[in-house]
Amino acid sequence: MKKKSFKILLFLLPLASCLMPFSSSAQVFILGGKGILNYSTFMSDNPSVFGNKLDKEFTLGGQGGIYFRYYFNEATYYSNTNFSLAVELMFGGYGQKYKGNYTDTASGYSINSKISVSSLDIPVMIHIRSQAGLYGEFGVSFGMINGVKQDLSRDPDDVNFPEMSNASVDTLFSGSNLSGIFGFGIDSELSEKLNLCIGFRLTYGITDLTEPQKKYATEYNDTHSATFGFVVGLGYIINLYHDRH
Repeated sequence: MKKKSFKILLFLLPLASCLMPFSSSAQVFILGGKGILNYSTFMSDNPSVFGNKLDKEFTLGGQGGIYFRYYFNEATYYSNTNFSLAVELMFGGYGQKYKGNYTDTASGYSINSKISVSSLDIPVMIHIRSQAGLYGEFGVSFGMINGVKQDLSRDPDDVNFPEMSNASVDTLFSGSNLSGIFGFGIDSELSEKLNLCIGFRLTYGITDLTEPQKKYATEYNDTHSATFGFVVGLGYIINLYHDRH
């Protein structure tokens, strides 16, 4: 536990040092909380268990955390189309469910599997809002994978089939994940102090999630994470420019 906490601290210190000059001279910024409900999947992966090819199933994931938006000066906040730097600290997970149905025995059987990735993600984005309140955002997300679990079962049960429940498979997955982000939706001010953001977000993993498995496989495909999610954020507007004038 101490080792993991130390790794998280090392991960956050460079980000904090970058934000300190911004926050000390900022005219307008927003600090709030955000939640995301995701459809998640693994792209171009290797869904094979004991030689059986498995089909992908609909998989849900989610994230929650805090976000910070910094407007570079008062003009970027009060203009018809404003620009801000958006940084988030999000905890959550994503993964993939698999299922295979087989009729190569008299009774037939099915295999169910699920990979669950727990991650701390730090998206860094440019956020653009129009006068009408529509927004777009794009950037990258730096992800630190805290753990990977697998569930594996067979129906009907077979004593020769090694079932797993919440088993750690960390050694088969990378420890980090870099993703590209694109989002869009509605960004509105409920009052002078409250900001509401509702929209959708797409992420795609740039790095290979299962790179450690290359040395075990005769045939191998890179595995990339992908999510599409519904986003809700509520923030407190700190308008130092307005307060001083």
